[in-house]
Amino acid sequence: MPSVTYDGRSFMLDGRRIWLVSGSIHYARVPRECWRDRIAAARHAGLNCIETPVFWSRHEPRPGAYDFEGQNDVRHFVELIGQAGMVCILRPGPYIGSGWDMGGLPAWLLSNPDLKLRSANQPFLEAAGKFLTALAGQIRDLQVTSPGQGGPLLLVQNEAHWTCGHDDEARGYLGELHRYLRENGLNVPTINSNNLWQGVEGEIDCWSGSEAMLTVMRQLSTVKPDQPRLVIDFSVTAPSVYSEGDAGTPEPMAVQRRLAEILAGCGQYNIDPFCGGTNFGFSGGRLPGGASRFVAQSNDRHAPVTEAGTPGASYGAVRRISMFASAFGKVFSHANPEYRPVVLDPEQAGGGRTGAGVSISHVSGQQGGCVFVFGADPAGPHGAVKHSTLLLAGGSTLPVSLGEQAVAWCLFDVHLTGRSRLDYTNLNALTLVGRTLVLFGPSGSEGLVSINGSPIEVNVPKGKTPEVIDHEGVTIVVCSEQQVDKVYATDEAVYLGCAGMTADNQPIPEGRNCMMFNAEGEQSTTTGAAKAPKSPKAPNLSGWECAETREHIDGSSPRYAAIDGPADLTPLGAQTGYGWYRITIRSGATRKPKVIAPCSGDRLLVFVDGEETGLLGFGPGSVNELALPLKKGVRQVVVLADNLGRYSTGADLGDKKGLLRDLWEVTPLKGVKHKQVESTPLNLLEFRKPLWEVREGDVTSTDRVQWAFMHRKKSPIILGVDHFPARAVLIVNDTPVRFLETGWTGHIFLDEEQLTRGNNSIEVAFVDELDAEALGAAIKGAGTAVRVLEGVSAVTDKADWAFAKWEAPSEAAYESVAKAHMEGAACPAWWRCNFDPAEAGVPLFLELNSLTKGQVYLNGRHLGRYWVSTFDGTPVPPQHRVWLPECWLNTDGPNELLLFDERGGHPGKCRLVHEPSGRSVIR
Repeated sequence: MPSVTYDGRSFMLDGRRIWLVSGSIHYARVPRECWRDRIAAARHAGLNCIETPVFWSRHEPRPGAYDFEGQNDVRHFVELIGQAGMVCILRPGPYIGSGWDMGGLPAWLLSNPDLKLRSANQPFLEAAGKFLTALAGQIRDLQVTSPGQGGPLLLVQNEAHWTCGHDDEARGYLGELHRYLRENGLNVPTINSNNLWQGVEGEIDCWSGSEAMLTVMRQLSTVKPDQPRLVIDFSVTAPSVYSEGDAGTPEPMAVQRRLAEILAGCGQYNIDPFCGGTNFGFSGGRLPGGASRFVAQSNDRHAPVTEAGTPGASYGAVRRISMFASAFGKVFSHANPEYRPVVLDPEQAGGGRTGAGVSISHVSGQQGGCVFVFGADPAGPHGAVKHSTLLLAGGSTLPVSLGEQAVAWCLFDVHLTGRSRLDYTNLNALTLVGRTLVLFGPSGSEGLVSINGSPIEVNVPKGKTPEVIDHEGVTIVVCSEQQVDKVYATDEAVYLGCAGMTADNQPIPEGRNCMMFNAEGEQSTTTGAAKAPKSPKAPNLSGWECAETREHIDGSSPRYAAIDGPADLTPLGAQTGYGWYRITIRSGATRKPKVIAPCSGDRLLVFVDGEETGLLGFGPGSVNELALPLKKGVRQVVVLADNLGRYSTGADLGDKKGLLRDLWEVTPLKGVKHKQVESTPLNLLEFRKPLWEVREGDVTSTDRVQWAFMHRKKSPIILGVDHFPARAVLIVNDTPVRFLETGWTGHIFLDEEQLTRGNNSIEVAFVDELDAEALGAAIKGAGTAVRVLEGVSAVTDKADWAFAKWEAPSEAAYESVAKAHMEGAACPAWWRCNFDPAEAGVPLFLELNSLTKGQVYLNGRHLGRYWVSTFDGTPVPPQHRVWLPECWLNTDGPNELLLFDERGGHPGKCRLVHEPSGRSVIR
């Protein structure tokens, strides 16, 4: 039976060193029919490993009901990785994070009041253990260590980003998860992504981050000398969130440069994501740090490969360094990690952020060496130094030109093939297939290559034709930077002049044919696969039909069923999405109370007697307080509650959704003012564990903000919090009650059990992690961020409550609508139309003009949320279109498009468009 071992240099499979060049593809975010193509795109970008997470909520939507079929067939995805000749890193959770709703944990866990998420809590561990057992049954025999042929599964990750410093809690939780993995037959090495906060004995400590990579690699070499260095979560950008502008495309050469820093520190990497994919359905979650940071439907994240499979901005730059790292992995896997000469910090190189010149970093070992020449970080503010000269051991010099890149890599003393050994070169190596060596550099620069002690000079070509030289038994193919991105390689050959590759490794010529070099270095031409046609005309949208939701809005729908009162959406059968609440109020007089919906989430669209009154909650277009027009008599208040996604990470993981308490009429509590006080520090982990980025012994600051007041009534006190300035603990009458994240917004309901009939004190104690200036700003900010409100009356206290699930209407509910009459619906409505068969091969998108916020379905598949504008037409960034997966389109019959718009938007200006940037990487 094969074995996987490791040391301070690399992983080893049956004693053979392997060097991981990995990228993350989330199978749950990519249509099953596209899995093979996305994996092939990774392989042709030089990757030899795929990392993928397992979102528990996808596979166990109800307790004990497991789903590993179709889109959830994780076994098939892992098998495809193996068929591509790659290995796999699996993240079984149980927690993942990654911008997913509740971090991938199923919402039904919240129904157990004794269950505590991500902790050494027996109910949680029992539920997680059962899931891990079911998952292991699917993939156990796909480990590289399995008898017979085995499979591609090389590593398994335990949990994710568990960064709490409570050692006993870590042993009780992470240790149990590790035991579950082992007892279920997963015997390949386990890794973690906890950045040295916590780990289990025998696990490999990996890193998450993308800054100061050479520094981090050297530090890991020092503190974990017996483990290989693996950056398991090298993120290009964070997930996009609604109402925030796009952070912008990261500079491709800056991404490449940071990956090169990892290699220069003898580290392996996993790009997360390599292909971001899509948050289909209601899978998008919520991020901490602000009031309404709900993750967008597209998880593109400026990844090297877009959600539609086309090359992203960084694809070429990432592909160059990854093809090199994979082809010459033996240099790095045999490098001596203890060889760490003093170098100029790359953060200060090339004019860098503060310095000048270049930074040189040398990797050396039994299989040769590599010198990295770092220029300025393109993301920095300073200009770049593009030329440098290396002084070799014998006193000769080697000029190096960076060209368009921010880093160059030069190989030294590397065995190529047979009796051929590369002494040195000042050009960047791309790949080596048999006796064919591909090098590249800036157009017009002078290249130097020495093999077997025989040096030659070569000019990097300026035109479209590469320079080809047979030298010392090696065919050297020299390309310019413009040519190199059209070079593709397989295990048998190198192809030049390609527009891409097919999934079965056939080149797609950019022109009539492409140049080919086989493993023997022999040159020929091939026509490869047929060149793809130009982008076709997109189909038209017409024949729209509309189904309004009047019966739900006015409360007359027979779908409503009585409930006891306010309730979380999950136990009402709506773990995700929306739900309709009907509240029948008997009003003794005509009045218009101003109400809030304390602790509710996330957006509540309110109707009174069939007329929209307003929108309570988070995000653009909503308000915190709403005037409720109630005439005398029986009134119907209907609320469409929208769950926009639970927190994906942070202290508020597991937040509840829907109308959770009565609608309350409130007024500011009179006579209460805040002041700064001093008090004894509070031990944070004695109050609550786990808390992230908190170590044992960490406390709160002695400086607090206090609100003291007299309260003799039975009425509740409600705190309205708006963008709280820093992490803190909320203390009510000397009892800690809640941890507040930076940016937290919402209501905190304090009832008579927490208050006294008399003097009361509310304090916030900040985590002692701020310097004096930041603490002063936080104290000042807390005074304006917190409003102390008094509950006047629960407007819905004696009302009759009912609930109806949100679902698509029947066929009979739809009516044809002429384009001229689409405007003015002013209420939630469903729209549908058919469009003609779409031509295969070109990504198709739906532009969401004239809509507001809602859902998109294609041929019965839920593509996910959209949010493009408010009711008054104010644009909501960052996403204005959704991808229609080609594999879900009908090519031999009509396609049905179904929309649900919450705020009266209409599809009159929607249109289909093809991807303007071209075709998929793999075709």
